Amino acid sequence: MAEGILNLVLGKLSDVVVKEVLLIHGVGEQVETLSRELSRIQAFLKDADMKQIVNERQKHWVKEVRDVAYDIEDVIDNAFFLKVSETPSKELSRGGFQIVRATKRMWSKHKKLPALHNLANEMNQILARIREINESRERYEINSLGEGSGELLRLPVRPLVVPDMDDPDVVGFNTDRDNIVKQLLDTSTKRRTVISIVGTGGLGKTTLAQKVYNSNDVKRWFDVHIWVAISQEFNLKDILRNIIEHVEPLSRNDLEGGEQYLLTKLYRTLNGKKYLLVLDDIWTTDLWTRIGGVLPNAEIGSRVIITSRFQNIANDVEPYKLPYLTEESSLQLLMKKALPNQDLSKGYLNDLYEVGQQFIKKCGGLPLALVVLGGLLSKRPAIYASWIKLLQTMNWGTDGRECTEIIATSYNDLPFVLKSCFMFFAAFPEDHEIDAQGLFRLWVAEGLILAEESRTLEDTAESFLEDLVQRSLVQVSQRSHTSSIKSCHIHDLLREVAIQKAKEENFLTICSNPDNWESCTKARHVAVHYSGCDELMEHANPKLQSLWCPKWPMPNCSQHRRLKVLSDMGQSQGVEFEWFQGLTQLRYCELSGYWHRNNFKSFESFIGNLKFVETLDFHLLENHPSLPDYIWNVKTLRHVKLWQHNSGPSSSANLRNLQTLMGVRSQESWNALLPKLPNVRDLEILVERSFSWDLFAKFLGTLKHLTCLKLLGNEVPEKIVSMQRFPFYEHLQSLTVWEQSPLLNNKFLPEVGMFPIHLTELTLIGLQFVEDPLSVLEKLQSLRMLSLEGEKANQKMSCSAGGFQQLHELYFTGMFNLEEWEIMADGMPKLKILRLEYCFKLGVPLGLQYLSNLKEVSVFDCSEIRKHEDEIRDICKHVPYVYIKI
Repeated sequence: MAEGILNLVLGKLSDVVVKEVLLIHGVGEQVETLSRELSRIQAFLKDADMKQIVNERQKHWVKEVRDVAYDIEDVIDNAFFLKVSETPSKELSRGGFQIVRATKRMWSKHKKLPALHNLANEMNQILARIREINESRERYEINSLGEGSGELLRLPVRPLVVPDMDDPDVVGFNTDRDNIVKQLLDTSTKRRTVISIVGTGGLGKTTLAQKVYNSNDVKRWFDVHIWVAISQEFNLKDILRNIIEHVEPLSRNDLEGGEQYLLTKLYRTLNGKKYLLVLDDIWTTDLWTRIGGVLPNAEIGSRVIITSRFQNIANDVEPYKLPYLTEESSLQLLMKKALPNQDLSKGYLNDLYEVGQQFIKKCGGLPLALVVLGGLLSKRPAIYASWIKLLQTMNWGTDGRECTEIIATSYNDLPFVLKSCFMFFAAFPEDHEIDAQGLFRLWVAEGLILAEESRTLEDTAESFLEDLVQRSLVQVSQRSHTSSIKSCHIHDLLREVAIQKAKEENFLTICSNPDNWESCTKARHVAVHYSGCDELMEHANPKLQSLWCPKWPMPNCSQHRRLKVLSDMGQSQGVEFEWFQGLTQLRYCELSGYWHRNNFKSFESFIGNLKFVETLDFHLLENHPSLPDYIWNVKTLRHVKLWQHNSGPSSSANLRNLQTLMGVRSQESWNALLPKLPNVRDLEILVERSFSWDLFAKFLGTLKHLTCLKLLGNEVPEKIVSMQRFPFYEHLQSLTVWEQSPLLNNKFLPEVGMFPIHLTELTLIGLQFVEDPLSVLEKLQSLRMLSLEGEKANQKMSCSAGGFQQLHELYFTGMFNLEEWEIMADGMPKLKILRLEYCFKLGVPLGLQYLSNLKEVSVFDCSEIRKHEDEIRDICKHVPYVYIKI
């Protein structure tokens, strides 16, 4: 539907600065009329949406609305491009109303310019089209339900339903898992063998392969474990590099080499190793033939797992046909998703059980269909009348299309603000793990998130993602210790629906190979999913607003002056900033790789032209120079993530909207700056020796929204001890302290009072303690994650009975002097993950048997422990996953 773009346009028309600029251009009266007419259309769009229109005339009416909304957006952008882009940076740095005053001066000087006159003409033409669209709705049989449009503008705020992080929704795979694990570990077969798991989309092939891959026995059996997701539009060189990178770092030749070079390198890399290789979701026989033909086939027990929708991918292999779920497993899965807050151990309500039985027959034992249907039901009252109505009104289609129909119904059930957010997932490559915070910033930059009085745009975006997760349209990859989503992904069938809807709505165009670049030259939002899109960028596209290019190298974008979103998704290998000159409209900029030092002026020029930027994410862009002072006065700036050790803002900056500031050095002026950062949430600072810690501690207490703090530098821990106000800082949830001094005698004694009382995550790197730090840290009542890295002083540590009551994850890395570690009974009762790395002298930890809730024990390069591997495994029989490697 067209609600998303229409809502975006209405939001822009209500913006104060936009109104002022359009008023100056002489179209203020038209703007008011236009807003009223568009608001009237909102109700009719809701009616068309709820009736799920199929009439071609109605579809044409909706398309007309969408097209005119896009044209309005272009007029607004034209007004800013003509005037604001000519405004000197110094004037822009003073804020939105200075933009207006500068524009007024230009208008008085250039009011007879034809381009400005055309804006008024364009607006009048659009008004005429809008009136015609409103008058024609009766001919299209689209009638309002009589309800106001206000409810269309916001998604209702619901309490979050946070699922169990142990993934309780996976059912019915235990027998299949055991069968495949048995084949993998069959000692009678020494030669490399292939297991092909086949079945229709949504049947759970990937889920089953993951359960096998993560099996404790499988992890212990093989020397090398490699998982590679294959997309329908695959690139063989990328796949080969991915496999090699699982075993050893990629060299420059690997990055630049052709297919034959990489095939040869693949053989040499795996030769002599007992490997397990999983190729998930293969679509063509040719791909397996080329890779399989070079895989080492020595008689050492190597194995390959293939998952595919097609049975003939590996012709010489008997396929393992994954069965559909039984009715019992189907009902169990459906009810878990539909009733997430209810205890189902005592059975189901009789009336819901009855209609549930009818639902599972429609789903035919397909897990994805059951999960998405359950997510749809979870948003409806858990009563018979509501469920039976959905059963009777859904368009179930023909046999074999149930999953598609369920996904379509779940999509259509979304509020329109969520439809746009869901379609946005089409931009990401298949099987891509998506950083949640980055996703929120992209949604904001694209204008998909509406301002709400009681919370930030990012908070609203987070609630939207949680809603999509509860509906089972998006899957959580990882949650933080405060249960917020850290990363997510989307099933390939759901992604196909997102792509289809994005295409229908003219929302996004996917450029997946060189043959379809022409369709992208007229698109407003483009995602390029193949390496090298220079050809695409050579063709001017005056409407292009967003470019995602998660393949390298990044193209020259300088002629696409209307770009608002530019992202390489952390995948680029190099950046030349002359490629991005003149992009004055950028709201979101994410670049990675390596900056070439020989062109500082192009970097400074690029940054100097960013007048409305909200997010600058350069934290993966190595060695880029410090940002010029100008950028710190851009009032729209919300998130800045830089490569380490960059100069930060000066005390003259006023960054009330800034929420993220990472990768900057402290300065004496910072004590005057901190009060000007009232809304900062994430702060990472490299602390200079001359820094005034007393004032810093005082101002930290004024940052009421700060939840994550990272302090890097010399003499950091001693200074923290002296920060008397710091212990009472109540809002901080995550703290990292990294002592970077090379002095070996720089030791200190931690105290409970030196840490904020509500910490859930604590990382201490390079610290040298006088005594056992665990005796202090175990008293932090809210701590869920503790990471100690590079501590060199202590030979013995212990956790007492009752210590670390809430701890879930514990990491020891580079504890070079640690020889003995003991856990008393009733210590760490909730610990799930234990990882030990580079603790060369550490023997078998005493008391591991007391950790009854452990799910994972991972040991890397701990030579003393490796000598007692059998003893460790015997002690940890109760742990599902034990992995020991040197």
